[in-house]
Amino acid sequence: MEEIKTKAIVVRAVPYHETDMIVTLVSPEYGKLTATARGCLKQGAKLRYAAEPMNFGDYMLGGKSGRYIIAECSQIESFSSITTDIDKYYAASLTLEVLSKLTPDGAQPKLFIDALTALNDLAYTERDVDEVITDFLLLALKDNGSDLDFAHCNVCKCDLSGDAYFDVADGIVCEHCKNFGAIKIDAVSRAYLSGEKRDIPHTLKQRANMLVSDIIYTLLGTRIGSHYFAEQL
Repeated sequence: MEEIKTKAIVVRAVPYHETDMIVTLVSPEYGKLTATARGCLKQGAKLRYAAEPMNFGDYMLGGKSGRYIIAECSQIESFSSITTDIDKYYAASLTLEVLSKLTPDGAQPKLFIDALTALNDLAYTERDVDEVITDFLLLALKDNGSDLDFAHCNVCKCDLSGDAYFDVADGIVCEHCKNFGAIKIDAVSRAYLSGEKRDIPHTLKQRANMLVSDIIYTLLGTRIGSHYFAEQL
């Protein structure tokens, strides 16, 4: 038998049999883990919270060969206030999705901390929801080796002022340096993503975030399918 004690966030939970849940956890030390929360669907189950998406806690897992059971959990934060606001809930769901998909095998401690920060901002600050997502997506890219500069062309180093373009080979570039098939980043989205002008409408912020999600797919092969983007689809 193997025992694992680690801090973790629940990124997914699905019913199993009548009273159990299969829980997907992400740990800064072990990466993605799957465990069974036995009996957590029973009325009054003491570990019910341990199988709730967004739960952050100290988990004790027992088992072997990657098949674990949640033995104990000491809750650190539930982020429950997020569930009362649909926009924050969709943003949190996107955060969990990105954390899960970009932690396929090995640990991603920086991404784990960035996801916790995003959830904390959504739950306890007055920060704009779209901007929380913007910063998290850009940090997710940085944590995976792609720190993009939306203010300067990565080839000729000129200051970007209008539309920009992205391709895998060169990153963010100006119109003169773009390659065939590059993803266009319109001037409004570029200025927003660079931090030059963030005072734009919600729909335009969502459009900019969708562009970042397209870049994540191009660079990392991870498609983000969150309800957060529903208005743009």
